[in-house]
Amino acid sequence: MPKTFQLTAVLLLAGVSLPAAAQNDTKREIVVTARSLKDTEADLKACLARKCPPDQDIKATLAHAENQFVEGDYRDARATLANALGRNRKHKEQFPIEVSDLLRANGNVAAHLGESDIYRLSVLDMRDTLKGALKPNDFRVFGAEIEVADSRLKLGYLEEASDKYLEIERRALAAGLPQIAAIARLRDLSLRVQRAETEKTAFRRKDATEAIDLFLKEPTGGAQEFKIVAEVLKSRMDRNGGNNETTDKLIARYAAMGGTERPVLLHSKPIEMNEAQAARAMAGGSDLNRIGTQVVEKRWVDIGFWIGADGKVDEPEILRHEGGTDWTDVVLKSIKTRIYAPLKASSEGTTPGIYAIERYSLTAQYENDVTGTRIRQRSPIAKIERTDLTG
Repeated sequence: MPKTFQLTAVLLLAGVSLPAAAQNDTKREIVVTARSLKDTEADLKACLARKCPPDQDIKATLAHAENQFVEGDYRDARATLANALGRNRKHKEQFPIEVSDLLRANGNVAAHLGESDIYRLSVLDMRDTLKGALKPNDFRVFGAEIEVADSRLKLGYLEEASDKYLEIERRALAAGLPQIAAIARLRDLSLRVQRAETEKTAFRRKDATEAIDLFLKEPTGGAQEFKIVAEVLKSRMDRNGGNNETTDKLIARYAAMGGTERPVLLHSKPIEMNEAQAARAMAGGSDLNRIGTQVVEKRWVDIGFWIGADGKVDEPEILRHEGGTDWTDVVLKSIKTRIYAPLKASSEGTTPGIYAIERYSLTAQYENDVTGTRIRQRSPIAKIERTDLTG
């Protein structure tokens, strides 16, 4: 299955395998190898100096921008990507995949900065670049359409996102692409589960449960392997309602199959925040209610945690950060609730744990006319963006 299609319901983390001797070592050591920021900057400058071809330019740009992002230099990363787009957007017909990758990266960094318009337009441009160069039924075009629907979900247009997921499912089935159709449907099911968890109404719980049950009863023909994802969503709904039986059965099934090579997330409580801020923003009245009171500029953390052989998460910890960390309690609380499928034993018969690292950024979308002026202001409702940094 193409890497583009990451199922919302199943978080796949690339693992750092440890030698057998490290399994019970309380001083477990992580060795990370990567090119330095100085090296990637030099590579990009050298590429531009020799007037390298667009695909090489984009490759060097993405490597450097990724390093800048990891170092927390979000605005520098955005500038690097924006400059590359200025140089290479005109080559989108010759290098559609490379330019679409550049646009995708630009959108991702913009999201962490709260630049919702740039994020939205970058995703649309990425989709249009692929549509303009590839055949209509190319799986990469459908993948881009799914990303557009994902962007509507992230920006809060839930009904629009749901409609788009279901439209993509219909089109994919008509094009003879059952796996893509199943992915689109599962995205919609995940959205319904998220709404049930956040809105906490009987209607949303019933809606999500019935939609999942229907998929389990009639899975997409030709994509039956995706049924397990719906079962994960079902167990998540049950566990939220106090019923742990379905999760326990899934764990037992994975254990009977010998475990998984990479962690498969079976359950996690969502990050809960912003309820007081949202209520204040919606209260109306004074413009003060619509002004953000939380500092969100340069607020990020890298959180590391071990996933044990049994799928349980060891105590997560903040590895490094910029700015205050008072907002991270809700993140750490959510990570602690995660339950993964049991891990597969190595060829030596051992099951070393896997160490995961995730970046979380506190941000808030920029909005116009927040207080009746033309000056851009941050939304009073902060949000948290996540990126997997696991090697």
